[in-house]
Amino acid sequence: MAIIGFNLSKVAVERKDVISGQIKVNSKMDITNIRKEKIEITKGKEVLRFDFEFLIFYDPELAKLEFRGHVLVLDDPKVTNNILKDWKTKKIENSLKEQVFNLILRKCTVKAFALEEELNLPTHFPLPVVKAEEKK
Repeated sequence: MAIIGFNLSKVAVERKDVISGQIKVNSKMDITNIRKEKIEITKGKEVLRFDFEFLIFYDPELAKLEFRGHVLVLDDPKVTNNILKDWKTKKIENSLKEQVFNLILRKCTVKAFALEEELNLPTHFPLPVVKAEEKK
């Protein structure tokens, strides 16, 4: 399996209120559909399109970030047919799901950080911090 493409079709951010009190940040990521994608340059292979959504919520209803798009995966027809067969019952093999989700996280998190900075929102997970060591 080879991931050959990543595209965003929707990036939306909304900030509703002033930051006050304790804020909880939750996220949700899901594959919403899997289907064959017709691409001519893939001789002897097939391409599957994994549509996804990745949401970040700030509670209590402070803000919401929404990413929608798709990931393109190239593989042998036998493998892609098995993936589509499993998808009929909304199942995805863990190793495949891991690769697709990690790509989505990597790509969307970078964009989320920029949007959070722009709207003065706390980051959806803590960034690394440097702490000076005290001299003894």
